[in-house]
Amino acid sequence: MRKASITHDEHGAALPLAMITLSLLATLLVGLAMLTATEPLIASNQLLSAQAQSLAEAGVERALWAVQRPQADTGIPRTLSTPAPAPYDGSHLVPLSSDLANGGFRLTILPGTISNERQVVSVGWMPTDDPADLRPKAQRRITATLWRVRVPAELAPCAVCTLGDLVLEESAAVDARVDLTCGAKVGAWASGAVSLAATARILGADGDDAPNGSADYRSGQPAETAEAWKLGEADLAALKRMARARGTYFQGTVVFDAAHPAPEGLIFVDSMSGAPISPTTPPEELARVELRGGALRGWLVVAGSIEVAGDARLRGLAYAQDSFTYRGSSPGGIEGQIVAAGQRGGGARLSRTGDGPTLAFDCAAATDGDGTVPAGWRLKPGSYREPANF
Repeated sequence: MRKASITHDEHGAALPLAMITLSLLATLLVGLAMLTATEPLIASNQLLSAQAQSLAEAGVERALWAVQRPQADTGIPRTLSTPAPAPYDGSHLVPLSSDLANGGFRLTILPGTISNERQVVSVGWMPTDDPADLRPKAQRRITATLWRVRVPAELAPCAVCTLGDLVLEESAAVDARVDLTCGAKVGAWASGAVSLAATARILGADGDDAPNGSADYRSGQPAETAEAWKLGEADLAALKRMARARGTYFQGTVVFDAAHPAPEGLIFVDSMSGAPISPTTPPEELARVELRGGALRGWLVVAGSIEVAGDARLRGLAYAQDSFTYRGSSPGGIEGQIVAAGQRGGGARLSRTGDGPTLAFDCAAATDGDGTVPAGWRLKPGSYREPANF
């Protein structure tokens, strides 16, 4: 009986249970205390990281600002040297403000794989990248490519640029002497032959006012050299999207005259089907634009041929993917640049009645239509990257 009594006696059981419970609560409290101690540190690190990310993004925006303003003291010139001028060579931290505790970014801008691209590396630091500063730091790195539609006026050596033959008939005149903002241009460049009538004149920016000299135009040039300055597939696709967005996209045959004036800015006239044209595209598929009167200010890009006639005036870029024809008269004419890209072998033919130049090269007009064509720099789709940061 005594043995059974001892086995079933529960006196003293509360003490072990209380000890076990206290041990579990102590472990939980220690864990909570440790978590409470580390959470502010984690939150602080996350805040620094987010601030460094914003600073790196600010560096990309600064790069975009700089390439848009090549003439500014702190802008990036159109022809980018290597290394780029400070602060775009990554040589020092660009602070967000005069208070260095607000962080900054290091920015490196390099030439792209093609002339109308710029490679950007932006590294954001918070609060500083000074190794002597022992405060906690965060760094975020962004790489991106800036891209713009290729601008023939900046890259091509010519006022009239023709892949194919160029014919200047009676009284036609091309003058590239007046505006040297985009560089000294020859009056005409052709991959084929250049034929001049007795009264036709070509004047290049060679410092010589005598027309039709060997420095005024170039004939028989290698067609492959035009790849550096003619509009590529990506350029044409971007211009097509822009024209669609602003309601200036057309297809097939289009006629502009005084009664039906051309809209200002970018005009894109596509092939009949909207498909890109090639040397094998049927003639009936090509677009055709006739400018018979009135004025056009901007870029006229046509997947086919352009004809300017009568007293029509064009200030900007006339870009025909195949052929270009001018049959004008005073007081009409063109200020800007002409490109006949000769996709199907078409060249350019210019004739004029009356006084004045058929074409006078004008850099501002040819570059962006005096500000009417938004062909500026932008972030290239798919190029934004955030490599492994540390």
